[in-house]
Amino acid sequence: IYGVFCTERKDPDAPLHDLSSAVAGAGIARTKDLRSWERLNDLKTLNQQRNVVLHPEFTDGKYAFYTRPQDGFIDAGSGGGIGWGLSESIENASIDDETIIDERIYHTIKESKNGQGPPPIKTDKGWLHLAHGVRGTAAGLRYVLYLFMTELKRPWVRTYAPGGYLIAPQDEERIGDVSNVLFSNGWIKDPGGRVLIYYASSDTRVHVAETDVDTLVDYAVNTPPDALTSPGSVKERIRIIKANLR
Repeated sequence: IYGVFCTERKDPDAPLHDLSSAVAGAGIARTKDLRSWERLNDLKTLNQQRNVVLHPEFTDGKYAFYTRPQDGFIDAGSGGGIGWGLSESIENASIDDETIIDERIYHTIKESKNGQGPPPIKTDKGWLHLAHGVRGTAAGLRYVLYLFMTELKRPWVRTYAPGGYLIAPQDEERIGDVSNVLFSNGWIKDPGGRVLIYYASSDTRVHVAETDVDTLVDYAVNTPPDALTSPGSVKERIRIIKANLR
């Protein structure tokens, strides 16, 4: 069992009076019994990494990671987007080339940054991904959860990207230490197809949402992609309304 987590270290280039600047990286640990853990070397990449997930299967005999390259500890800067990279080793993991497979998009739920949540679930129609998207608002940053799918044999190739969010903070979920935030790094699929989504709200509490693989795949495959413009969104809604009236 492998665990990948964000590491935080003081920025060595920060002046002495700067007590908040940090550098983000990805730490790796593994265990066979969940009791004793072995800490491996941190993942080496060309950028800072605050959101890294290990793919469940080997790709071309290599370890595959979902990454989120960024310029700073908090801000994505010129980076951002969910990336994909391969490493020959896990003990000394290193990624030299990252490909963005789910990019940030202007004026959408993932305009500021986005990142892979838990490892994807394997389905007949491809890999099912749960991710978080961040958008700037007048009330600050807003974190929501959304889905997308990729090919089974080429997990770096996106096939479906439903528009909008799957889950957004509501009611008490909007209030806490860091408000208006939903974040997930765990989900479980049982043999019968039931899926339990574990997510946190406002860095304060943990929730569980229950659904199933068929429902999630149906949503991902049949929900239209974001039209990206106001006229396009209106046309899409008119199309849906007319289809529902048939």
